[in-house]
Amino acid sequence: MSTQTHITDTTQRATAAAAGVTAPVVHGAVILSAVETAWREIRRRFIDVPDVSVTVPPTTGPQDPTKCTALRTGRHFIRNGQPTMELQVSSGTLGVGGHPLMEGLLYHAAHGLALTRGINDTSSAGRWHNKRYGDLAREIGLTPPTRAAKFVGLSHCPLADPEDWSEVIAALDAAAAVQLQATVKSAGPPRTGKTTYRFPIICACAPLPRRQHVTPFFFRQGPLLCGLCLATFRPANDEVLHAQATEDDM
Repeated sequence: MSTQTHITDTTQRATAAAAGVTAPVVHGAVILSAVETAWREIRRRFIDVPDVSVTVPPTTGPQDPTKCTALRTGRHFIRNGQPTMELQVSSGTLGVGGHPLMEGLLYHAAHGLALTRGINDTSSAGRWHNKRYGDLAREIGLTPPTRAAKFVGLSHCPLADPEDWSEVIAALDAAAAVQLQATVKSAGPPRTGKTTYRFPIICACAPLPRRQHVTPFFFRQGPLLCGLCLATFRPANDEVLHAQATEDDM
């Protein structure tokens, strides 16, 4: 199977997976497939690049699919007798586009070369990228800067020849389109239905009672006590509760 056929098949499988499933699932499937396919091509060209275990770490809030919030290496371990890198990829990684993502993957591939060859390519807890990293980056197809940047050294290395990776970049862009489509679908208007009704309840605090809004169902579950006056909250308007007592709670 040719590289182009393999990349095309991977994208088609990701597209099919997007139908009828939730966006987080789609994100994970598409990211894993796209990144693993690109990494296999990198390893085909550079045999010293180690294998990766691609993970999608959980997020604590909504992710912007147009931004890459994490593309980093985690732990190193031995799998099947070979060194393996964990590559952590956020749910928004594909949204940056195929070209920047390809640069990011090659950046980590250069570190992979250092791991395989036992080369110390960074210092300052991995922040400073030294000349040895610059040499590895150049070998892998990146262009290191002529001068080291403050704090990070030779870290920022653009693609030397984007055309050389055009097929992989196109596949990453196609995968990004699938992810964005799924995100838009999942973020669409909510299903129609009855609007949740809430009414105000108050306690006996003086001179100003404490006030909050609850649904009839929540209120009927049991008494709600104020922690200050120790009185039971009551509806601010008894007629409102009575009128809504038979309404469905959403």
